[in-house]
Amino acid sequence: MDFIATVEWRFFMRVGWAMCIVLGIMTVFASAVFPDILADKDKMSVRDGVLYLGKNPFMMRAVRISEMALRSTAPSEWAATFARIADVGGNAVCFTLPGYAADGSLSPGAARTINTIMDAALWRRMGGLCRILPKKALEDKEKCLVMVRSAAAVLKNENRLVYWIDGPDPDELVKAFREVAPGLVVAAKSGGDIEVVEKLADKPPVRSKKTTRGQAKPTEKPLLLSGKLPPAERLGTVHFVLPGNEQSYEDLEAAMKNPAESAEWTPDNSTLSERERAEGFVSLFNGKTLDGWWFLGANTKGFAVENGAIVWKAEGGRALYTRDRYDNFILRLEWKINKGGNSGIYLRAPRAGRQSKIGMEFQLQGDAGQPVTNQTSGAIYDVVAPRMNATKPPGEWNTVEILLEGGRFRAVMNDQVVQETNLTENDELRTRLRRGFIGLQDHGTFVAFRNIRVKKL
Repeated sequence: MDFIATVEWRFFMRVGWAMCIVLGIMTVFASAVFPDILADKDKMSVRDGVLYLGKNPFMMRAVRISEMALRSTAPSEWAATFARIADVGGNAVCFTLPGYAADGSLSPGAARTINTIMDAALWRRMGGLCRILPKKALEDKEKCLVMVRSAAAVLKNENRLVYWIDGPDPDELVKAFREVAPGLVVAAKSGGDIEVVEKLADKPPVRSKKTTRGQAKPTEKPLLLSGKLPPAERLGTVHFVLPGNEQSYEDLEAAMKNPAESAEWTPDNSTLSERERAEGFVSLFNGKTLDGWWFLGANTKGFAVENGAIVWKAEGGRALYTRDRYDNFILRLEWKINKGGNSGIYLRAPRAGRQSKIGMEFQLQGDAGQPVTNQTSGAIYDVVAPRMNATKPPGEWNTVEILLEGGRFRAVMNDQVVQETNLTENDELRTRLRRGFIGLQDHGTFVAFRNIRVKKL
């Protein structure tokens, strides 16, 4: 037995050492390769005339908040700005680069500021447009050259946003910037990756098709329209940046509004109980059609009506939104999901950006019987765990009632109180929108909803 034990001990020791060596090699490999992969995950780039954020095309709809980078570097200080822009359908913030000394050199601390802004923006799935030169410096060409070179040196590793260079002789300024920071995306009147214009041509340029040999001809540069919205027919093809005033928010709201938001809609309250009708509830779903709802994404067949329920069918719809926005309300509905499924109910959601980080998401999962976390069914997604996991087994209908009134968030699932939260006392939730759409999330897995009704408070 002693001999066998010794052999076994030596065997396991050798296996252990082998595993340590393999893990060590994997760690070295990961440290060498993964940072680059992660660094490119949110990298801005222009390819074939299209602006990309990471691997996804990005159509910039920015609002200019020039002094934003001069404010506190605490992300909570910027939350209201991001929320205001996203609420009306914008998806990026434009700000002026801070931190220049009198001689035109840029403080290294500016990189930390821009990094923090972009962390906050990308967390909300929004973009950034950094204006390199302050307006007061634009008349001095030599100083502008000093400033763009210094900015490039400080920011050359921050590739997650677009840099806007204006001023005298933009070609020379862009060239000086790129000599130091060749990997960054530049917008300028000329010489950049994106062409900045103040007026659009009457007709959009016709993009060249591939030659008979399959080789692509040169493609037009993306356009960034400064100071105004493009016409409706070009909203999806021209980037734009608007001044940060009330008129811009009104114009953006009107331009980005889905037609369903303005369409006539009469709720069918025949499905409500007499008590609910007396209490002032309104039916949001008639059990037959998707009237009163609209798709946030391109796939308008992502949800369908089957057997009196709204059923997830395919990815690409992103979410199914209510016609109207709501601030204080009681929402009641039933839902079911398969084992391992993932979905959610968006609350006070914005028109653009990440709903669960600008508004809120009430988490729905096929996780009956699983331990409670801040991503369990009944959680305020990624922030506040539910008091318990009250989900029924997969495939069974669950009931939920959600009350939102000012900062109060109360949720009851299957007759169990799962949330009683004061949003104003939570550092992360106090900055969320207090008015927005109700949405049914498309997370790529089966989920169904029925008996959806709401009462405004």
